[in-house]
Amino acid sequence: MTENPSCLFGNRGKYAGRILSGRYSDTLKKRLASSIAHFKALEGMGAPVIPYIAAWLPEGGHIWYEYAGARLHTLLGFHTTEVAGAFRDNILTRCLYRIQKNPPSIDKIIRDKAQIGRLREAMRRMAERGGGVDAVYKFDVNGSPLWLKDLARVEIHDRDRVVLSYGTLIDVTKEMQLEETLVEMQCELESHRENLVTLVEDRTRELKKAQLDVLTRLTQAAAFRDGETGAHIIRMSQYCTVLGSSCGLSKSANTVLFHAVPMHDVGKLGIADSILQKQGSLSLDEFEVIKTHCQVGSDLLSDGKSTLLQVAQTIALTHHERWDGSGYPQGLVDRQIPLASRITAICDVFDALTSERPYKKAWRFEDAVDEIWRLRKIYFDPKLVDLFVKNIPQIKKVYQQAPMA
Repeated sequence: MTENPSCLFGNRGKYAGRILSGRYSDTLKKRLASSIAHFKALEGMGAPVIPYIAAWLPEGGHIWYEYAGARLHTLLGFHTTEVAGAFRDNILTRCLYRIQKNPPSIDKIIRDKAQIGRLREAMRRMAERGGGVDAVYKFDVNGSPLWLKDLARVEIHDRDRVVLSYGTLIDVTKEMQLEETLVEMQCELESHRENLVTLVEDRTRELKKAQLDVLTRLTQAAAFRDGETGAHIIRMSQYCTVLGSSCGLSKSANTVLFHAVPMHDVGKLGIADSILQKQGSLSLDEFEVIKTHCQVGSDLLSDGKSTLLQVAQTIALTHHERWDGSGYPQGLVDRQIPLASRITAICDVFDALTSERPYKKAWRFEDAVDEIWRLRKIYFDPKLVDLFVKNIPQIKKVYQQAPMA
């Protein structure tokens, strides 16, 4: 026997649905009675959700409620028999959130009261096909907005020709009001966006220009102390960007490389003049001091927030590492060495070979290329050496056009 409907509600009120007191199967009635008892227990435990059981006929007609929790009565100010009408009459909008994959985004689909009225039957069919409902409703309750999120599971009972929706409502008024406020703020900010973007871009350009100016002066100071000139800096940047472009660096990455490479020897600012400008060969102890310029340069450029400074610090620290692991200061091997430093190492040695120094004459261009090839797989990344040789016409153009002093 089906449980007496009045026993489910005690003295609070009479049963307001149709199924338990109508001509429906015992199987359906037992399932519904069990679900009502479960939802009542859920409310009794003080759960934050608001349970309900709605029903409608597959062929159409109004929705009615088999069960509506006490909190829903309190929020809307209606009894179970009036809930369906209250929902229909007081819904202002219905929102759905649809996930788009191409491109990834979330669309908010909003239907107003008039649209809901026209599409009510279609929305029920969608719920029946999908097996559930996931929407957010905005109500007008005594002149104040109330937002309820609806999560429901839909069952179609063909034998009894009825559809049941087992749902829970969650009060999301604060969250939705916040979202509306954010949307309003976004609209207001959007009106000022272009001016702000322009101001930010101008300021960013100014800061980058100032930063590059300071770093250029720092780089030149290190070069002058080492007996070099700005010509070495210019050639190094141009050689490295030829090689960087050939190995697939993006335009923006190559621009960073162009500005970062000149700082590779900035650590020589920390080396004594007596060692740095010595005319003859260095002793073993003096060479150990020279090797510290990598760590000194890294320390000088540390804690930089920009990509430029971070790449420059990496190059300063590791541009003397060798492909076979015989370099310094860390003894890194092959691809343990950062790409920017592998590029810099080839160009640095090539420019040193083709440049005149107080202690040596400049090598012929072809002899310097042969030496780079000889050191392939020993000092240098073999694939980068292959690309260097492949781009000899561009390398030679930089060599011929850039000042040598």
